[in-house]
Amino acid sequence: MSNDFPFNHFINFNDNKNNGLEQKNIQNHTFPVLEDKKDPVQNQSLTSDSFSGQELKSICEEILIGLKQSISPQKYKAFFENTITITAIDENAVYFSVTSNFIKKMIDTHYLDEIKQILFTIMGTQYNLEISVLNTPTLNSTINEVSTHLNTNVSPTINNPKEKVSFKLSNSLETQSEIQSTIESKEIKYNTESRARSRHDLTKRFDNFIVGPSNNMAHAFSLAIAKDPGKVYPQLYIHGNSGLGKTHLLHAICNHVGENNPHLRICFTNANAFMSEMVLAIQSTTGKDNKISQFRRKYTELVDILIIDDIHELRNKNRTQAEFFYIFNELQNKNKQLVFTSDKAPKEIIGIEDRIRTRLSSALLIDIQQPDLETRIAILKKKAIEKDIYLDDEVINLIASCVKTNVRELEGKLVKLGAYSDLMNVDIDLEIAKDQLNLSQEDIDKDVLTLDLIAKVVSNYYKITLGDIKGKSRKKDVAMARHMAMFISHQILKKTLEEIGEYFSNRDHSTVIHGVKKIQNLIKDDSKIAQQKYEIESRL
Repeated sequence: MSNDFPFNHFINFNDNKNNGLEQKNIQNHTFPVLEDKKDPVQNQSLTSDSFSGQELKSICEEILIGLKQSISPQKYKAFFENTITITAIDENAVYFSVTSNFIKKMIDTHYLDEIKQILFTIMGTQYNLEISVLNTPTLNSTINEVSTHLNTNVSPTINNPKEKVSFKLSNSLETQSEIQSTIESKEIKYNTESRARSRHDLTKRFDNFIVGPSNNMAHAFSLAIAKDPGKVYPQLYIHGNSGLGKTHLLHAICNHVGENNPHLRICFTNANAFMSEMVLAIQSTTGKDNKISQFRRKYTELVDILIIDDIHELRNKNRTQAEFFYIFNELQNKNKQLVFTSDKAPKEIIGIEDRIRTRLSSALLIDIQQPDLETRIAILKKKAIEKDIYLDDEVINLIASCVKTNVRELEGKLVKLGAYSDLMNVDIDLEIAKDQLNLSQEDIDKDVLTLDLIAKVVSNYYKITLGDIKGKSRKKDVAMARHMAMFISHQILKKTLEEIGEYFSNRDHSTVIHGVKKIQNLIKDDSKIAQQKYEIESRL
């Protein structure tokens, strides 16, 4: 730190028997704190005029040092490196400027308290924080960032400073190709790593698994066996299409058992790894060194919980199936916990022996369905927070409406938009999302959720005309369909009661409240109505 750091602005002048200097350690830096009750600065109020530009810069640097020590390097680089400056300080507030609306939103949402605490440590006074977005400097920082990523010349085009700023990239075809390649590579890398990962992942837990009608049974039974392995449900078999959360539940079981029963020995693998290990044992067996015996002993004597992902990959592998049959029987006889996942139920797997199909079928069979719209929205919001990606509700709804079958694909689209936002230093709006998700206007018109789309899906489900649902009919079946449409519109679209009432032939908001509450109560008490709601949302 330079010798001209403005120590006089950070001094608490109090009466003290010992005049002179004391040492005070702040953020691993030692500052001399003057305690001189005769100092003329004692009653001076702090205003923006009290600080020179160099002093404001020094204060900002101290805040950044504190942030760098308290948050991850990735987050520091993304949100604070070359993005934030202090422009002024008065009696009540410190005024910051940042380089983009995205940075402002992230700081407002996640880091205000952190900055206030560091500021209090430095200044000895509580300040409010006021954050504004730079105008022209935002363009410059964007140009610099894009230039750094692309190593190309960028020339800004500014017509009116009040209009939206744009800029041109030289060698545009090559540049756009590089940008898109970088963004898409992150999405591909995420999807590939997610599929390949079979080892214990500490980040996948029960408390960050989004539960909905499509997966609540799988979640409940997985948690039950994690709490009491080998007792309540000794064999669990979860099946469903790829990317719906089966592997997340396996990791969650491992994490829960590891925290609450650390003495239990867990073996978590997948069918291909199991087969590769067995083949290697066969190839390595020589003379007295019987690797197959060691392989069997590992799985039958050194395991309390055996978890095998993608068990269907054992099909047409007769020798591996024979070893698996032996291990299954041994662990079952010892009352050990067995957990399997597959993309099919046991009876649907072609290429496995009947004796293995029979044993797998004896397990508790639970299926996971594709998530409904509400669950997809909840997953996206949760993952956006985890990945520090800010998206408006309309963008979240767009992704959830267009990606319906696969949670992994949902997250991949989120990663892609986050990469674009980081690379281009811009907020993701609806138009950017449409472009990056490669949606045509026809796709958008067809898939984006609206009051009209919900009403049409409900009318098709109950085989009642849209005109009857929106009309004045009070027939029981028509009223039921109308209330369901109102409930789903309020729950998923977050439309106001007035907006919903206006769509349904200008009904009063009290009528909408009645319809919404009626469905809420029915769902709690009537499993048939709950199933209808799930089936309708699955069609959206």
